[in-house]
Amino acid sequence: MIKGLRGGTAMAGLIYDREAHRPGPLLRGHLLRFDKRDAPAYPAASGWVLLAIFVIFEIVLGPRLEHLTLLGTTLPDAAVRLALQISAVLILVRLAAKLPWRQVGFVPLTQWTATEALYFLQVTLAAAAVFYFVYLRSVTAAPGPTQAVALVLLTQMLWGLYQELMYRGLLQTELTRRLGALWGALIANLAFTFGPLHFYYFNSTMTGAGKAIMLAMIFGIGLFFAFIFARTRNLWIVGIFHGIGNLYTNGGSEIHSLFK
Repeated sequence: MIKGLRGGTAMAGLIYDREAHRPGPLLRGHLLRFDKRDAPAYPAASGWVLLAIFVIFEIVLGPRLEHLTLLGTTLPDAAVRLALQISAVLILVRLAAKLPWRQVGFVPLTQWTATEALYFLQVTLAAAAVFYFVYLRSVTAAPGPTQAVALVLLTQMLWGLYQELMYRGLLQTELTRRLGALWGALIANLAFTFGPLHFYYFNSTMTGAGKAIMLAMIFGIGLFFAFIFARTRNLWIVGIFHGIGNLYTNGGSEIHSLFK
């Protein structure tokens, strides 16, 4: 059962917690007042392995496995590729780093706090409803490639989860162990913004001002995710939120292009 909900006080307790003299769990997430989980403690050797996994996937192979394509390798569809990447990273975390997946943020549902669960449900349901009415309702009313639409949705969600696994689950976790919560989150987010994941912006045809604005937005959104992860250590929340953001920025246009 999700922690933090007591019987008796019912709805009033969800709005305001009189015992703790603070907003209740229904509101605390929106105020970013999550109950703080301690960063995981594990051997330094495991930390080195986490960094090695990050370097292999983000620098040696490239976040989109683009370095493999330079060798003439044919990659599977994006959804399959991302599923394989996530699976490979998790296997290495478990077998090479010898850490349970909870240590990199996969908190079991039974250990979520009420604040986390209620915030997650409110945001995802609202975002899904808006996405449906803005992007899906008009195109799905007509016959079309529904399987392709589902594949776009799956791909964008997996892409968000993969990015958060690498930059928050692995990199921020290990840098926090070494440098503390503030510097761990900040350096990991600098790597997220200016590292291999978004480096292609530097070679884009955008103007200098456009590049600066885009990278500033990426840094700001990443900092938001980094803060939530630093407080909750819950990768499910930031990973799925990131996936939802991908749906809005990329998925909507991809879906509409399928019906042209």
